[in-house]
Amino acid sequence: MPRLLLVVATLIAILMRSALAQPMTVDPESIVPLPDKFDMEMPGPDVPPEIARFHGAWIGTWHDDRHILVVERVKSDGHANVVFAQADSAFYNMNREWWRDEATIVGGVLTMTGFRTFRYAFDGPDRLYLTATLKSGGITSGILVRTDATRLAAGDRPLDWPWPGERVFIPHLTVRAPEGARPILLEATFYPPAGGGPAPLAIFTHGSDVGRNQLRSWSFSTEAHWLLDNGFAVLAFMRRGRGRSEGINGEEDFGRDHAGSLIDVSAGIAQAVEDLASAIAYGRKLPGVRPGSVLLAGQSRGGFLAMHYAGLKPGEVMGVVSFSGGWYPYGPVSTPHYANAGRGAADKVPQLWFYADNDRLYDEGLIREYYRAFAAAGGRARFELLHAVPGDGHLLRLYPDRWRPIGDEFLASLNR
Repeated sequence: MPRLLLVVATLIAILMRSALAQPMTVDPESIVPLPDKFDMEMPGPDVPPEIARFHGAWIGTWHDDRHILVVERVKSDGHANVVFAQADSAFYNMNREWWRDEATIVGGVLTMTGFRTFRYAFDGPDRLYLTATLKSGGITSGILVRTDATRLAAGDRPLDWPWPGERVFIPHLTVRAPEGARPILLEATFYPPAGGGPAPLAIFTHGSDVGRNQLRSWSFSTEAHWLLDNGFAVLAFMRRGRGRSEGINGEEDFGRDHAGSLIDVSAGIAQAVEDLASAIAYGRKLPGVRPGSVLLAGQSRGGFLAMHYAGLKPGEVMGVVSFSGGWYPYGPVSTPHYANAGRGAADKVPQLWFYADNDRLYDEGLIREYYRAFAAAGGRARFELLHAVPGDGHLLRLYPDRWRPIGDEFLASLNR
């Protein structure tokens, strides 16, 4: 009996250790709630195929956060009953939730209306491209793929959620992993050119974030589709220490004097240049990409980086599109970089700069100071200051109706 008790006690101890080894908490942004069961009804024989094909469960992303759509039933008149579900989003300050709603299917598009308008259209046999128009008029997008409704209802979720483009990892040209045996890898999203190419390459990169938002990956799906429509292959990449990219984000390695005043931001900029150079070298080898100069584009620090790189290596860059470009909102440490970029790029690299007059980071006076320094040094840029952008003008990229006509004209003018 004592031996049996010892065996039982040992088994209990092993099970307890196993239980303790399991994580007791999960990333809240990985949870997408759903109802206990779905009320699925197969489409009737009178439902046209272009409507019936929406029926079923779809899983993917909306504005790069997890999203599920379940189309429970569709009718021949295009009426649909759906379940909409989304995860928490720290960046957008949104709670996870689900609700049932009604939608319409007209002209190959499933539309839900309310405080936002969601439009889902097929982007392949079992793939939906989503565009969401917010109450402010801003537009975000995403992608969903077909999945099994029964498994979803049972709580099954993928470890890796569908993503708007092809996730790839870029070997860094200069930074090695701690063991030194390999380069660190930078996360990126590749959008092959329409028709297979060959097409010139456009590279898009992000701005800055703080805290856990630095671990957020950005697909820039809306901007990528704009560039695809204009004949480019697109690579949207995350700089080191951001998203799933390896390494440490050192962009805040600022130089300060003994009093603590900011006097230099060049160390972080130099690191970002190395990351961008790695993305360019990798992107040129991707399928469907035509050899030659590349288009550089970006948001906030990404826009600044595009301009700065064009000043360093103008022969590699066919053009620059900057959305709310800036590295740090303090003229004494940032304006000289605009002058240097103007001298380097001169009139060899055409550029398009979008700003808003209500940018929370870069006020109009500072924006114009940047442009004057760039132009006085010989740089050539089309400067577009947008007015009445809803909310924070720093996010003007979310309003393509405001900038896309100008952007299309600029891209058409480039020497490809």
